[in-house]
Amino acid sequence: MVFEAAQEITEHGHAMVETFQIQRHRNSDNLHLRLIGAFDKEAALSLIEALNENRDLVKKVFVHTAALNQLLDSGVELFRRHLGSLDRPGAEIVFTGKKGEQIALKAPGIRFMR
Repeated sequence: MVFEAAQEITEHGHAMVETFQIQRHRNSDNLHLRLIGAFDKEAALSLIEALNENRDLVKKVFVHTAALNQLLDSGVELFRRHLGSLDRPGAEIVFTGKKGEQIALKAPGIRFMR
């Protein structure tokens, strides 16, 4: 399953459309969410929704960040504000890639892998 959100981003005075996607893959007791594109407010909300919908169904959720090409402060800040809603019993959330450490803070139930 893939979630997509398109947004217009201005870079060096030129407007361009950036698409954000979450590709989902489940194997046994794990769910893999691969984030692709720009991580903005809409992307943060999509990730929070995907995590909340699936945390009770698996043991671990891996959030892969290597395919993110841009982290926008607004998306990172929004995700961090909602981290508290993820602090409940359920799957452990594991962020992979350097950008994972930039998106999420160390919190109960969240780990990081490079």
